[in-house]
Amino acid sequence: MKRFLKNSLLFLLVFFVVDKGFYYFLIKAPEREYDTRLEQILEGKINKDIIILGSSRGADNILAGQIEKVTGQSTYNLSYPGSDITFHNFIFKSLLKFNKKPKMIILAIDNPFEFRFESTLVFRLDRLYPLSKYNYINQELILQKQKNLLSKFFCLARINRSNFSFKNIPMSLQNPIDNWGSMPFENKSKNIKINYNYSNKEYDSGTEINTKLEAFRAIQIGCKEKNIDLIYVFAPSFGEFNTAFYNRFLKEVQKKNVMVYDSLNPVYKDPAYFYDESHLLETGAKIYTDEIITFIKNKNQTK
Repeated sequence: MKRFLKNSLLFLLVFFVVDKGFYYFLIKAPEREYDTRLEQILEGKINKDIIILGSSRGADNILAGQIEKVTGQSTYNLSYPGSDITFHNFIFKSLLKFNKKPKMIILAIDNPFEFRFESTLVFRLDRLYPLSKYNYINQELILQKQKNLLSKFFCLARINRSNFSFKNIPMSLQNPIDNWGSMPFENKSKNIKINYNYSNKEYDSGTEINTKLEAFRAIQIGCKEKNIDLIYVFAPSFGEFNTAFYNRFLKEVQKKNVMVYDSLNPVYKDPAYFYDESHLLETGAKIYTDEIITFIKNKNQTK
């Protein structure tokens, strides 16, 4: 029995030492990241008047620096390509928890996939894994069923395979993050050819996912409770506007807070202003962002 206890204590001691050794990988993982925006949120460094949330529709198409320059209100883009509304809500909650509340949230809507399943729009777990040293992030990973309760006590249980990399994450050459968090496409890829989509008109509300609707409504409730202006913006695609989804969307919001791009502007039917069918080049983003600025100004004047 004594030998068993001795061996057990020795094992626990060795395990404890080895486990703490993995802490090195946890603390080094954030240093390899090019996109540090989420860590800045956790460190309370994103204290801006206007915050942009969304997927690539917000990241690539909305220029936060342009909004800041024209309106005089500090602006930052916290949109993540490939993210869905559940992730936008997580970013929103995290922002409010660790930073001063913004005056306005601009939520870029994914038409027609805001409330539906779309394989390219997910909860961006890959943005959380490098930051698992933070208890807040680890708790979210537990909620997302990516970690278990042991991760509250052991470093090894927090480690993800990506944490073992020693390589820095390179910045994107196509759409690097600018000083305001936006990611405009500067040039079109020669391999991308786009055709105008004339058939984007149907929408089946029966395919909506409750967790996405709940996340969307949670942002609404949070903004109302904190007295934050919330506006919803629809970016142009190289195709017909989906009015079926738009009409469904209006059942969730007040129309006065919704901005739709100017569909009569010939720019939005010119492929020279688009990177691909869903994203503008920076030249097109500047025009679209001007429309958002005008909407903000008009909204402020009617208060």
